[in-house]
Amino acid sequence: MTSNLGSRGTAGARFLLTCSMAALFVGATAGQAQTGTAGPVNAQSSSGGATAPSGDQGQADTSQQPGDASAAIVVTGVRASLQSAQSIKRNSPQIVDSIVAEDIGKLPDRNVAEALQRISGIQIQRQYGEGSSVAIRGLTQVRTELNGRDIFTANGANQLSLEDVPSELLAGIDVYKNPSSDLIEDQLSGTINFRTRKPFDFSGFKASASVNNSYYDLVDKSKPSFSGLLSDRWETGIGEIGILADIAYQKTAFREDTISTQPFYTLDPTVPADAATLASLNRTGQTTTLPHGTGIGQHYGDRRRFGTDVAIQWRPSPTLEFTGEVFRNDYKFRFDDYSWFAYSGDAAIQPLPGAAFTYADNGDFQSGTFANVPVNSNTSLSVRHSITTDYSLNAKWKPTDRLTITADGQYVRATTTNTRSIVILNSTAGTLTQDIRSAIPVIGIGPAGAIDNPNNYTLGGYLDDINRSVGSDKAGRVDAEYKFDGGFLSSVKAGFRFADRSNSTKDTGYRYTGLSGPLGQYERVDLTDFFRGDADLFNGIIAFPRSTIVDYDATRAALGIDTLPSYLPSGRNDERQKTYAGYVAAFFKADRLPVPIDGNIGVRIVKTELAVNGFYQQTEQVTQADGTSTNGATTFSPIGDSRSYTKVLPSLNLRGHLTDKLQLRFAASANLARPTFDQLNPSLTLTEPGTSQLNQIHTASGGNPYLKPMTSKNLDLSLEWYFSRTGSLTAAAFYKHISNYIQTAVTNRAVTFPDGQTFNYEVTSYNNVASGKVKGVEVAYQQFFDFLPGLLRGLGVQSNFTYVDSKAPSPQTSGPVTNVPLENLSKYSYNVVGIYELGKISARAAYNWRSKYVQTTAGNGTGSLPIFNKAFGQLDASLTYNVTPHFSLTVDGRNLLNTRLTTYFGLDTRPRDVTIDDRRISGIARITF
Repeated sequence: MTSNLGSRGTAGARFLLTCSMAALFVGATAGQAQTGTAGPVNAQSSSGGATAPSGDQGQADTSQQPGDASAAIVVTGVRASLQSAQSIKRNSPQIVDSIVAEDIGKLPDRNVAEALQRISGIQIQRQYGEGSSVAIRGLTQVRTELNGRDIFTANGANQLSLEDVPSELLAGIDVYKNPSSDLIEDQLSGTINFRTRKPFDFSGFKASASVNNSYYDLVDKSKPSFSGLLSDRWETGIGEIGILADIAYQKTAFREDTISTQPFYTLDPTVPADAATLASLNRTGQTTTLPHGTGIGQHYGDRRRFGTDVAIQWRPSPTLEFTGEVFRNDYKFRFDDYSWFAYSGDAAIQPLPGAAFTYADNGDFQSGTFANVPVNSNTSLSVRHSITTDYSLNAKWKPTDRLTITADGQYVRATTTNTRSIVILNSTAGTLTQDIRSAIPVIGIGPAGAIDNPNNYTLGGYLDDINRSVGSDKAGRVDAEYKFDGGFLSSVKAGFRFADRSNSTKDTGYRYTGLSGPLGQYERVDLTDFFRGDADLFNGIIAFPRSTIVDYDATRAALGIDTLPSYLPSGRNDERQKTYAGYVAAFFKADRLPVPIDGNIGVRIVKTELAVNGFYQQTEQVTQADGTSTNGATTFSPIGDSRSYTKVLPSLNLRGHLTDKLQLRFAASANLARPTFDQLNPSLTLTEPGTSQLNQIHTASGGNPYLKPMTSKNLDLSLEWYFSRTGSLTAAAFYKHISNYIQTAVTNRAVTFPDGQTFNYEVTSYNNVASGKVKGVEVAYQQFFDFLPGLLRGLGVQSNFTYVDSKAPSPQTSGPVTNVPLENLSKYSYNVVGIYELGKISARAAYNWRSKYVQTTAGNGTGSLPIFNKAFGQLDASLTYNVTPHFSLTVDGRNLLNTRLTTYFGLDTRPRDVTIDDRRISGIARITF
């Protein structure tokens, strides 16, 4: 309920308080908290670029029939969240799933990607223990939006990095799984729209705050987080005005332990050296494949997220409303690590004479001992700092009851800076014993005590690289909707949108500085607690100190390097994309048919203008007097391309109301996804290997400026039964036929540098395959068991299952693996979430599982074999005690089962990595009034 400015003077003063008052709010007593009615009822999602109210606690069920007394019931907590999300799904003109925060700053998962995994059809990728990206129905070509507008991280991926955003800033997330003509194009799998709150979402003054402390068990550290929101609205002489400010700050820590097996190579009996190895192993005439070494990695790091959102709304009259918003996300990521590898690169590895070896039935190595294996002990640092700022202004004018005109403008600026620093120490393992037959590989190094003796190591080399990306986007659109009274045609919508997006990246390229002589700074790294003590390997190694590597300037000073790597003109690449889109859509309903139907039909026409520029460059090595090498002269030549294309994208959405609670949907559409800027980046930088890198596998990566856009033809069918306010059972089937699908490919190139030296490089890039197909089924069910007696009536469940099958040509046409699914696609996945909410107690336990999937269709050092991730599941849980209606305490846990992630090279007899991450336990105090 709003009131005039004079009576709300104290509320206006309260707004001037900054969000740093969060701690004071938490300290407030229950007696000081206000009591009152819940917030406004609105279960709409955003569409077509216009901002829309958020889902908040106090949602009433908008899906009830008129006259149903239950429609007046106001619910809170998890029930409100499920009810609001269900209402969005039920009433949307498209096939959509939603997650709604049950309270301010309270999405079900603190990480946005991990919250999304609870939706059927969505699978997530994890990086260092946290969800980082998603695939919808098996495809990663996902569009990300903020309140229906563009949002992205300046890394060339054309979408927002989901790990960057603190979830406390969001009111909800909508996932559109099939396109309609009024939705912005540039996705194959779906659109993820993040919704923030607006001051007109609330009836008056609103304040909320939370503080959090999280403990990460593997790294043995605790990190704080906090969030705060203040909002108010009041009447003035120029109309109603509302102002909202929201901030969220998170710090997290992690440690990740990995045991790696190096790529496998099949011995060639026509090569004399390989024939001799086969003879020494008594394997002449038998297929034999050997790994070229092994290693471990211990990664430490932290993340810092700082998000702010300020929104101002002005309603000068009942027919006109303006919304201005500034959303800023500031993300810092750092990891430093020890990576110790005994491996021969692409050079032959020598079996220890007389040692026992075992093999799988296909001839793949399973256990054995090798002699005199080169060792690299690397200590490294990686830092990323990304800032995305979104400025938007929306105007909605309703000159008549039938006509609504919306205008929207946006400017986005995003920057990302990356720094990479690696110190290399060299040694030799007299003997290397490997046994990969168990879930955790066994590693033995001889002679005893050799690898933790600093006298057995020498300085090898130093690599550093700095790059910076800047992206910007200017977009504007105008939409109009005219509604009709009665008849078959309900309304007509039409609109036009223009966007001008650009990205520029400058990169120093890796600078190699040769080092030699005995160690200066070093440390002994104790590995007795590695892999929680479950690994059977050596007790320690020698490495450059972590305490130094975490400071980039201190590392260079310790190595006597007083200069920074320099940006060359050839280290820059630029991409610019202009899009012009117009659409028209007709919305209709026929409610007098035996089965009432409604829906929409439309077409979107999009023109794209694209220009990319970059360089092909080579940097040779110069040998110093002491025998080491360092970067020498760089030669380069420009590469670029520009073109334009126009696509016509029709869409149809139909919904049949079989009963008041049962509805059937059908959708047919066409869509396109443009290549991302990093895929189009024409630049390729090759630095000649330094002296300490000669035995390594030499790799490089670059884009392909000639990639075509992907297009898809989509069919969707959905049957939805809504049997209560928070109960539903839905099933969906989908089919996508994709043309010009973009796939990762690895090619071998013999590269000759200006000094005449030739090296073999495995170059990762992209190409358009002929076509791909994706089909599948989703089933979702949720319900609270209110009919149960006593305390059991608080029980509820959310569950879903997804089957996705895909088919596309593999980059490899011969060898042991020639057919693979699309990247990052599990054929099977499911979620089961147990819920309990009764009285002051609210609890959730969520188990997420997915079957094996392909990380990349062709990995470096694999002989172009795909890299698979084995099936795995993860358990998360939370428990909340609502001390008062305004104050709650929560404890939650992530990765409670200590899930191991395991990858392999194409065949499960060729393991690659086994990885574990932290378990996290968090305590949260939250107050809202």
